[in-house]
Amino acid sequence: MKQYKSQVVFLIAATVFLGITFLPLFANERTLDTFAREDGIVENLTAIYLLVTSLLFAAGFFRFRSSAWLLRLSYLGLALLFFLGAGEEISWGERIFGWTEQNFIRERNVQGELTLHNLEYFQGDDSLLPISISQLFIAFTFVFAVLIPLVCMLLPKLGSFVAARFPVMPLYPGLLVVITYVLQKSMLRILPMFPALYQHTSMPIPQGVHEIREHGYTFALLASAIIYFSRERANKAESSRETQGDLTGPSSIMAVRIDNEGDKI
Repeated sequence: MKQYKSQVVFLIAATVFLGITFLPLFANERTLDTFAREDGIVENLTAIYLLVTSLLFAAGFFRFRSSAWLLRLSYLGLALLFFLGAGEEISWGERIFGWTEQNFIRERNVQGELTLHNLEYFQGDDSLLPISISQLFIAFTFVFAVLIPLVCMLLPKLGSFVAARFPVMPLYPGLLVVITYVLQKSMLRILPMFPALYQHTSMPIPQGVHEIREHGYTFALLASAIIYFSRERANKAESSRETQGDLTGPSSIMAVRIDNEGDKI
């Protein structure tokens, strides 16, 4: 019961936090720019969340050496994936470090940036993909943080099979993905209905909403990873204590005594 109370408290606090992040949409133009423009607060937080999530999975790869090799390989793959996402979010620091030289990527980038997800091969009429990279990210987030945990919870045998080979996130932080989705859909409906609420003259409503939405999704992914590895660490510690308990239990002590008697004979 205590565990469920802590989960409810977490969800309430996280929902309030995510709701607050959408409030700049109702603020003046300068405030919204500060939060939702390129290199704004929301974008930088999104990159930080992705980087920390990457580091958590990298740490899991090195720390949980006793785990199945396929599970550790999944940790490594996810660490690389989230690191790629963090770099792409801030254009690999091109504005931070002042990288302005022309190159193959920049020349074929629809926004003239040092990013892969904005390459002409992934956007526009000549795109090789039927959906955008942004849509792929949303699909991945829902599958990774919501769908897989839900299916594994409903089908315990399948859950055990998958969890030994791929990290199954706890379901309740994944609900933040659903909450973020509901919030962004609500904003996309409310703001056009009441134009006076949105004061920005050059940033379209969807652009501001989508930037904040990405922040919510990455926050949910980070929370899921933190809780997952906290549980994994606790489970490993419990398994270690049980193993030590077996070695120091009565049967183990008796076996030692028998060995000692054998030595005397």
